[in-house]
Amino acid sequence: MSNDVIELGAIAENLLAIATTQAKGAEIFATASRSRSANVRFAKNEMTTSGEFDEVTVGVSIALGQRHAATSTNQTDPASLKALVERAVTMAKLAPLDPESMPLLPPQQYPRTLAPFDMKLAAFGPEDRAAVATRAIAEGDAKKVQIAGFYQRDIAEQAARSSTGLSAATRETVGSYTVTARTSDATGSGWGGRESHRAAEVDDLALSRTAIDKALRSASPKPVPPGKYTVILEPQAVAELMAFLMNEMDLRSMDEGRSFFTGKIGKKVFADFVSVKSDPGDPETPSSAYDEEGMPLGAQSWIDGGVVKEPYVSRYWAQKQGQRPTGNQQVFKLSGGKAESIEELIAGTKRGLLVTRFWYNRMLEPQSVTLTGLTRDGLFLVENGKITGPATNFRYNESPVTMLKNVDAMTRKTVRAARVGKWHVPALRTHEFLMASPSAAV
Repeated sequence: MSNDVIELGAIAENLLAIATTQAKGAEIFATASRSRSANVRFAKNEMTTSGEFDEVTVGVSIALGQRHAATSTNQTDPASLKALVERAVTMAKLAPLDPESMPLLPPQQYPRTLAPFDMKLAAFGPEDRAAVATRAIAEGDAKKVQIAGFYQRDIAEQAARSSTGLSAATRETVGSYTVTARTSDATGSGWGGRESHRAAEVDDLALSRTAIDKALRSASPKPVPPGKYTVILEPQAVAELMAFLMNEMDLRSMDEGRSFFTGKIGKKVFADFVSVKSDPGDPETPSSAYDEEGMPLGAQSWIDGGVVKEPYVSRYWAQKQGQRPTGNQQVFKLSGGKAESIEELIAGTKRGLLVTRFWYNRMLEPQSVTLTGLTRDGLFLVENGKITGPATNFRYNESPVTMLKNVDAMTRKTVRAARVGKWHVPALRTHEFLMASPSAAV
């Protein structure tokens, strides 16, 4: 990883100055971003690849009245910046009129938040990444399973400047680890995964051991009939469904009758204890203090006590409807549970299925948010409060709406799921979940 100091703010200001000279009277939004990513990959109990890159990208958006265009480059010398602006101006002149274009924001006051940045994770070097793979491979060899995984560390920084005087900056670290284990007879598969802005919260050894344990326990599964089941969903499975639900919580979609949530603001739709919030100031879920337009982000309650509260409201739709724009939130937290563990959820289940995660999730019917996909990497039958054996996988047809209506328990603790956006979720138990047909997935 390069430790060279790069003044992104100075680059953004230089780009803005060039654009101001070349595009007199235009509204200009200039950004300078730096992305530093490093990873290690292993498969079949061998380290396979290690990669690292460090790139600076500059972007400019030019608005000529209601015509606008944006473009970017990874070259920061004056000639390249000048050419970048010329290209954006040319494109803006050719662009059609946008009746929904909004003027750039003036200078903003951003809330003081704990930056989602961890120095230990930022310093996570090649030796650290190699150690992740080495530990996983050693565990796989010891248990005689095939193991594969991917660890990635990202550092993202950005500075934004505008012709209206807006100035903003943010930085973030993300560590992500996913690992899959397979038994030698290919009948058992297990998975573990987690991500966080803190290095300490991605326990690779524990995740590798979880994947191996699930693989061994899921070998030689027995078929169970399709139908509606009580299910205990581990956090990854919960997050994979919730990501679809939040896409529907847009006031414009509601007002235009395109969303499940049309007419439901202020109404109780979900179980009494269900809460979904976004809060960049929450130490557990820190995020940038502003969105891609430079709009400040504060605490937002999407669902509270099962009641639909605050949807996303864009600046354009807020102006049209006389509402307050919310900003485009980046982090979400589902909470409200009291159970201390997944084991507690299992112990309270007479008959059901424990689901590790879903795979190949797709929308079936937007109005009801009905999804389809496959269970994968560990599906277990639960009877009388105990796991009694592995079950063959299913294709499910179900909605996160039903999941949150029929939920009767969630864990108190939430974790950030891997590679489904910034979702902090618990494990939960819900009922009448449709496992529609058998699947040959392992």
